[in-house]
This record gives sequence, C-alpha cells and structure tokens, in this order.
Amino acid sequence: MSFLNLWAFAIAGAVIPTLLILYFLKLRRREEVVPSTLLWKKAIQDLQVNAPFQKLRKNLLLFLQLLILSAAITALARPIVQTNESQDERVVLLIDRSASMNTREGDHTRFELAREQAIRRVKTYNRRSSGWFSFVGGQAPTKVMVIAFADRARVVAPFTVNTNELVELIRGVEPSDARTNLREALELAEAYMLPPSMTTDKTPVATEAPARLLMFSDGCVPGMNELVLRGGTMEWVRIGDATDNVGITALRTQRSYEEPELLDVFLQVENFGATPVQTDVSIHINGQLSQGRVRTVSLGPAAPRRDVGAETRPEPGADAGQGASRTISFELTVDEAAVLEARLSRTDALAVDNSAWAVIPPPRKLKVLVASAGNPFIESVLAGLPLEKRVFVRPDEYEKMPAAELEADGRAVYDLIVLDKHSTARLPAGNYLFLGAAPQISGVQLGEEFGPHPLIWWDETHAVLRHVLLDYVVVFKSRVLTAPPESQVLVEGPRGPVMVRYANEGRHFLICSAAVENTNWWRKRSFGVFMHNATRYLGSGGAEESQSGVHPGDTLMLTVPAGTQEAKLIRPDAATPRVRVDADGGMRYSDTERVGVYRVEPGVSGRDRAAVNIEDRRESDIVPPGGVLKLGGGVQVAQAQQIRTSTPEVWRWFIGLALAVVLLEWYIYNRRVMI
Repeated sequence: MSFLNLWAFAIAGAVIPTLLILYFLKLRRREEVVPSTLLWKKAIQDLQVNAPFQKLRKNLLLFLQLLILSAAITALARPIVQTNESQDERVVLLIDRSASMNTREGDHTRFELAREQAIRRVKTYNRRSSGWFSFVGGQAPTKVMVIAFADRARVVAPFTVNTNELVELIRGVEPSDARTNLREALELAEAYMLPPSMTTDKTPVATEAPARLLMFSDGCVPGMNELVLRGGTMEWVRIGDATDNVGITALRTQRSYEEPELLDVFLQVENFGATPVQTDVSIHINGQLSQGRVRTVSLGPAAPRRDVGAETRPEPGADAGQGASRTISFELTVDEAAVLEARLSRTDALAVDNSAWAVIPPPRKLKVLVASAGNPFIESVLAGLPLEKRVFVRPDEYEKMPAAELEADGRAVYDLIVLDKHSTARLPAGNYLFLGAAPQISGVQLGEEFGPHPLIWWDETHAVLRHVLLDYVVVFKSRVLTAPPESQVLVEGPRGPVMVRYANEGRHFLICSAAVENTNWWRKRSFGVFMHNATRYLGSGGAEESQSGVHPGDTLMLTVPAGTQEAKLIRPDAATPRVRVDADGGMRYSDTERVGVYRVEPGVSGRDRAAVNIEDRRESDIVPPGGVLKLGGGVQVAQAQQIRTSTPEVWRWFIGLALAVVLLEWYIYNRRVMI
C-alpha cells in the first residue's frame, strides 16, 4: 500500500501530539471544603491524571480518539493498493470488442466486463504522491496506450501519462458484431512502440523500453498461432466462462430462375456447447411468421478441442461434432420484395447469432436487348434462358432507337443490354455486357490487337464465373484493355485484364476485350454457364451478390434514384445518418458493425436494403480457451489476473472506520457520564 498525499502525515505530526498534551494539562478547579473524600475518589483520580508531567494511566477514550485521528489522517493521505502494474514504463491495453464479446455473463456482457477491467487497470497506474512531501523518488510515470479491435483496430488513446482522461475514453468504447482481427491491433501497437531511428537533425534517438501488452478478451482469436509479436511482452486477461450457444452460421436464399416467385432458403445451425440441445427454427417474412415454416432441430454436443489455446480452434468446415451441425432448407412462395429473417427460439449466452436476415428482390423475368450484327452463339444461348423478353437489333439501329424505347425515368427499360463488338457512348443508367467492345467513357479503352494467348487467372468466387471452367479456353485475337483502378478484374491474360467489372454513374458494366467468335470458348459448355450467370447477375443489378455474404464491418452498396446527392440511411439500431451519394449513383456505407437490415431513403425498389449477418462459426464458438495462448513460434501469452476492486484507493474504508470509532467513543463517554 502507498499514499497519494504524503503531506497528510505532516498534519498528523501536529494533531496527535496536541491531543496527548490535552490529556497532560491540569484543569483549573474551584476549591470546596467537604467533610469527607470517601465519595470523591473518582474526582481525585481525575485530578491526579491531569496533574502536569504525571504518568498517564490507561484511558480507553484516549485510545479511541487516537484511533479516530489515525483513521482520518490515513484517509486524507489517500491510500492506494499497490500493484506491480505501476512499475511498467509503457503499457498497451488491447480491448476486444468483437461479436463473441457480446456473450452474456450473468448481468453483464463480456465486453462490459473487459471494459471495466481495463478501467481498473488504468487506475493502478501513475498513482504516486507529488509535491514537497513526496518520498517516492524520481520514478518515471507509466505511459499507457489503448487500442480497441474487432475486424479493424483503432487507437482509442496514444501513449499518455494522463490516466484520468483514459478512463473516460475507455468508457466511450462500444461493442460490435464484427469478427476478431488481432493482427491489425498488434501491427498498430508495434507502429507506436517503435521509436524513430533519427530525429530531423540526424541525432540518434535512444530506443525506448519494450512495452507490455495486456489483452482483455475471451481468447476466441482465430489464427493466433500465425501472429508474431516483434517487441515487448504480451499477457491475456481472460474474460468470461459461458459455453452454451447455438447459432445460425450460414443463410442463403435463391429465387428459381424458371419460376421467380419460388424462393429456396438454406441455412446452417450449429451447437457449440458441450450438451445436446433442441431448438425451433422459424422463417419470418417482413416480420410475420411464415405459416407452417417452423422446424424443430436436435443437435448433438460440439466436439471437444484437441488441445489448449486458440490455435487449435476448429476452422470453418472442420468436424463440429457428431450431429452438432444441421443444414435446413425451406421452399417458400414470395411474390414480392421482402425481408426474410431466420430465428432460433432457444435463449442462450450469445443472442446476436440467433437471427439472420436476407433481402429478397422482387420476382421478375428479365428483359434483354442485344445489339449485334449477328452472332449465332449469343442468340442460341439467350434462346435457352427463361427471359420475359429478348430483342435483337443491329448496332446502327441501337444508336437510332427512340429514347422512349430505350430508357424511362433516366434508366434503361431493359434489365440487361448486350453489346457485341459495338462500342458506344449511348449508355443510360442500367446494366451492360460488352463482348469485344467497351463503353466510351473516361478511363476505359481498348488498345492494340494481340494473340493468340491463354487465360492466366480468373476469379472463381465471383458470381459471374461461378462453375465456369476456363482452363482450356484459348483467345485467338484480343485487344489490350485499360480500365480504371477501381474496377474489378475477373479474368486476366498475359497483357493485363481480359474481363473486368466496373460501376460508374448508375451504370454497371461487364467488359470482355475479346469477341466470342475469336476464341474457342463458344464450343464449351462453360460459355453457356457464363451467359446464364452474367444475365442473372447483371439483370438483377448485382443484387444477389450485394445482398448476401455481407458481414459486420463490410461496406454496403445501395442504389438511390438518379440525381440524388444525399440520402438517409436507417440502421438496425434506428440511427439515421445522412450519407453522400457517389458520382456513380451508388451510396456506400461502411459503419456496419451491427447485424440487421440497413435501408436507404430514397432508394430504388429492390436495391434499397441490405442485410448484415455474423455467419462466422469462430465468433459463435464462445468457449474461452483454457490455459496459455500461443503466438507464432510457440511464444506463450500467459494469463494475467483480473483486478477485483473497482478502484485502488481505499480511503473510504478508513473514513468508515473513523465514523464507527466515533460512535463507539460517544457510547462509552455517555455511559460514564450516566454512571
């Protein structure tokens, strides 16, 4: 224990002797003549006690009064509980605010407990006396830095000795539903820990002492054994013990291409607890329970971990335990745009993964316009697709089409316009597929011809190239394609991109630098699959891709009416921030740390909402790892003890003791007087 106000003991040096002197002073008494002193023995004793320089006898009241003064002066000195934390020169506090930290632990969440532990830790630093009566010496104050992390890390406060201000900054940190990304937090800490090698005048700078990193987390950190700590030491303050959780780890919806009013729903439910559970899974459309769409699911216990530490946590796709995971499918009739929600009826420790949402676009068959001088390959593929309308025109007819036949309200009346070997600047807001051509807009250009060549790389994960095999496709003649840096390359050849996706001013382009007949692609089945994917993807404005697989922290792309400069976004927590609209007519929003449905006003029907879901079994697996965590290279991250008291200052206890003794002294004094 140490004291913040050592000058209080100087007061004690003056007050306590004064009290003792009062007991030595002889009281002035009026003399009276009495016939006998038999009944005045106590008065004589009192007279003897107050005689100058006479040895004090045992006096309970004096002892109690000294105890009262000692307790009061000790409280005035502000005693604090001394910990080893105050000996560190530099400390970095890492506060985990990821989805698993929303787990309930009694009356609080793990995040609330972690934040409180960080505040208690901060209060132990730099609690030293100051001024003329300081006897602690010249010990340097502790510099403390605070970093909060989830999918991204941010500096709450750089290195500072002002711990009082840190408390308020830590209280302002809020939880999120995002994934855990400790790597970025460590890199951020290392960037602040490393001093510059030289000053501006080339004077060498002495290396600062290594920092101590303290992570306040439940330890559910995926890939921790791949992380490297380049400086300092790291410890882990374990938060939480709950293990019971069942979550929705995947949700996908898909309309039937042939019968668009039919909707297929696929979801995965997994048990992460150690005991078998049973729960109901229900489907809600626009907040209403879909009639007859409730399933009871029985799940077995999760498989135990093979070892201690976060590095052995099962990755997605690993065995979750016999019967611990179930895939459920529903077939619904949804004949309008809707918001679908899948819910689990069971209450458990983590609530945010008990629901998942999907934005369902309205059912419709597509209308396609093809501008081509004649291409049997494209015509035959489109003839086999269930389209509402397909129109073929020559390139010159496309340029002469009346505006009323091509566009309405500033947008193309066709869901998809295919331009075969025809570059054009007539591009109303809409969706375009260019084959052997390119839009005449800034930043996009087709250069010199070259070939033949193979395809070097393609993005198999993109919706357009899903299940499309390009291994043996040869391009006999192509042109060098130049696209803006913000475009997305889907297929790449020896001289740059062959196919790119680009959005600009409300227009969505898919550009292929080679004509179909100048390749051997038209002979392969993958070309038909590609045309099917491209028609479906572009025809929906990319809605199927943009409305699925969006996780907390990802950037949303919502569509607003042409000419809109600012729109209102309605978040799941009912907040309504104003967001500027991009030059391409889209609205991008990245503050998506909470799960739920985000909606923009004004918006384009079918593209004005987006659903954000966790869909991460590593966050739903809330079981904290036991023992020691390990970083890369087997570096151990030992557990640090939690601080049990909310403040290291204990002066309140001494005030309470002083008051209690005052009451006791009052009681004893009054009993003596009454006697």
